[in-house]
Amino acid sequence: MNEMSPGGPYGPPEQSCAEEHDDYELTTLGYEQKLHRTMGPFTSFALAFSMVSINTGIIALFSDPFMRVGGAGILLWLLVVPPMGTIVLVYAHMAGRMPITGYAYQWTTRLAGSHFGWFTGWIALISFIAGTSAISTAIGTVFAPEIWEHPTRFQIQGLSVGATLVVCLLNIYGIRLATRMNDIGAVIELVGTAMLVLALLAGLLFVFHDTQKVDMFLSLQPVGGASLTLGSVALGMLLPVSVLLGWDGAADLAEETLDPRRTAPRSMIRAFLISGILGFVLLVLLALCIPGDLSVFFSVPENPVLHIVRSRLGIVAAAGMVAVAFISILACLIANMAVATRMVFALSRDNMLPASRFLGRVHATRGTPDAAIVFVTAIAVLLDCASGGFVAAIYSMVGLAYYLTYFLTLIAVIIACYKGRVPAVIPGVFDLGSWLLPVTAIGVVWTVLVIVTLVFSRENMAGTMMAGVMFFIGLAWWFLMLRQRLVSGSAGVPALHDK
Repeated sequence: MNEMSPGGPYGPPEQSCAEEHDDYELTTLGYEQKLHRTMGPFTSFALAFSMVSINTGIIALFSDPFMRVGGAGILLWLLVVPPMGTIVLVYAHMAGRMPITGYAYQWTTRLAGSHFGWFTGWIALISFIAGTSAISTAIGTVFAPEIWEHPTRFQIQGLSVGATLVVCLLNIYGIRLATRMNDIGAVIELVGTAMLVLALLAGLLFVFHDTQKVDMFLSLQPVGGASLTLGSVALGMLLPVSVLLGWDGAADLAEETLDPRRTAPRSMIRAFLISGILGFVLLVLLALCIPGDLSVFFSVPENPVLHIVRSRLGIVAAAGMVAVAFISILACLIANMAVATRMVFALSRDNMLPASRFLGRVHATRGTPDAAIVFVTAIAVLLDCASGGFVAAIYSMVGLAYYLTYFLTLIAVIIACYKGRVPAVIPGVFDLGSWLLPVTAIGVVWTVLVIVTLVFSRENMAGTMMAGVMFFIGLAWWFLMLRQRLVSGSAGVPALHDK
């Protein structure tokens, strides 16, 4: 595998500080530093960890493996982590070579061409915006019942819109404040989850009665009596498949990260490993703490995770769990909006979107892409206030869009490996070396399996159709307008125009 230079000889002339060094490296990739570079290693990790948000996913989907597979469905988490880890490693490899905002779009453009890069960037943009909207809606639907006994539709929507507007203002004020709030949220989620794990473990060992036995994890009888099929097993993996997403957000904020070549790869790997390990341990302990018969337990209308905590640890612990969950999902919304707006900014500064001149603006003082933030917020608020199958279809396509982005990025890496376009390794930066191609190939196989499962699932049919509609919109824009811009050089990565 041949490698090319990452943009000229590595290393700038003598600089006065590390930040100027980072700014210089950005110029070798074709851009002037406009966003404020303030994120250190922990903040980068916290953003990636909040994007995953294991608490949010487990609270929402805990019953899923039991309903589809049975107790053995919990162990499917262990089958998902290794192949998903291959994608993390490939992304870490690329983040150290191309530390730039709009990572999926930028990487695939430089590795496989501008047209390929557009479709990857468009699908990534759809996944981020839809994900941001889905999280803001979830805040209302999940937590409104904790505030009002019988919340009205207006109250649910009001809570969602209120949270979205608060997060919008945090992001507009500046990346330093937004990430500081996200840091606090990530710490609370980490500490709160660790405390819950310890409390459940102590209870299982010394206090709780009428718990599940370990052989429950060998049960292949879906709760409710449904038949076990290959399709139900595949869908039973949707809990870890849906939860272990978003760690790549650290790469998208590379231009606001100090020493991003080293920081972003480490942040992604650490966020994935901690989320993978902590999430599995929490799942196992929650499953063992289920009281009595599984079918009776899952027939209770209360959220199963909150029901376990309330019945085992008491009302105070349950209230604490709700508080931790709320802070976790709010931090997740902060991180998602930051990532979504940076993708809008990255595409717009290259004139890839309609109204690019407006959407690509950066505030001169705050260093924030204000127009992109307002744009993403407006979409989220509109969807918060809407209802019906259209909105549900948009939310259900989030996972599919994420995995399509992963798939296209991995394909671009394989193309680059064979064409010698992979940027050269830099000392001290994460490097897969000769393992890049085989690890990428494993990731491709895994993403194909997930995509096929999601596409042919009856339950996800609306999401599949919506993803198709969104892809067609991107295709139409490319065919009617963008293709000519790319050919003429009025759009696309500037560094490629210079070659």
